[in-house]
Amino acid sequence: MANLTPLVRIVDDDPTICDSQSFFLQLAGWQTVTYQDPVTFLERDDWDRPGCIILDVRMPSLSGLEVQQELNKRGVDLPIIFLSAHGDIEMAMNCVEQGAFNFLVKPPIPEKLKDLVEKAIKLNKSQRKIKKETKELQKLFSQLTSTEQMVARQVAKGLTNKMIGEVLDMSERTVQSHRSKVFAKLDVGNAVELFQFLSDMDNSSNL
Repeated sequence: MANLTPLVRIVDDDPTICDSQSFFLQLAGWQTVTYQDPVTFLERDDWDRPGCIILDVRMPSLSGLEVQQELNKRGVDLPIIFLSAHGDIEMAMNCVEQGAFNFLVKPPIPEKLKDLVEKAIKLNKSQRKIKKETKELQKLFSQLTSTEQMVARQVAKGLTNKMIGEVLDMSERTVQSHRSKVFAKLDVGNAVELFQFLSDMDNSSNL
């Protein structure tokens, strides 16, 4: 079973920075792991564990922005808090445009860093919960036949069986049969609940 305890990854080529941030965050109650080499981080980290990443911008082998771009390519959803002694507005905006959670200049104010880590982890856990629920909805919906899926979409719009029959070129009785099967398979009781089911499934999949 995967360890779902949140983990704070600290990626910085300066061992002193890694140790001090790790020590402070552990005192705050978080589990941490440090990487002084971003390549090692990309090779070894367990992306399945929720949490966040504290990432230095300027490192010898790979820059923080290059690491971020690689994480984006892999679809890693961990929020990134960038740290840099050379921070400026342009760099901060580039990080945010690439999807960074936030940007702090070294040395960060401890309480500010702690607050951002807490918010980043909360966000990551919330997004993963939604994704899990979405997969469950998609799994249920995939159990419908293609015709049932089409009927479900029309029912959710509030159309009557007669109107759906005209749209999909089938008899009213056939529509009613498909409607009953849709409600049973998706465990919904009416068109309003079906509309909410499809809304949750469609909207959440875009996160």
